[in-house]
Amino acid sequence: MTIVTFAGALADDAVLTFSGKVPGGAVTLTRDEIAKLPQRELTEQPTSFPQPLKFKGPSLTEVLTLAGATGGDITLSAADDYKVDITADEMKTYNPILAIEKDGVRMAPDDFGPFFVMWPFKEKPEIDIEAYQAKAIWSVVKIEVK
Repeated sequence: MTIVTFAGALADDAVLTFSGKVPGGAVTLTRDEIAKLPQRELTEQPTSFPQPLKFKGPSLTEVLTLAGATGGDITLSAADDYKVDITADEMKTYNPILAIEKDGVRMAPDDFGPFFVMWPFKEKPEIDIEAYQAKAIWSVVKIEVK
């Protein structure tokens, strides 16, 4: 007798942790919770990519609201400990997204995911410079709210 099992779609276990000015000093959101927010698409070509890609995710500001953030400026940390600072003014002016999909597929940790901050470089050419390209941080695992 042969037994075949099928687990179906596995639950998405990607999480993003928040520290600092959030309820209780620490909050964790799942990618599924973040995916319930209104989504935007940006087709961009970060300097490290050979061609334009379509990134999809909610506004970073909306993610911070969902986490209950009460601060303004943030520091994002990637899985490799790369860090970037983003001011409240930058978020308000340029409205970056926290992408959870790239070209229609949820990003895996080994493919720049699960979370990637993408800026609207085409819409706002004044930020298509090295300083902002460096703020297009991938594999985001933590956000500190200041």
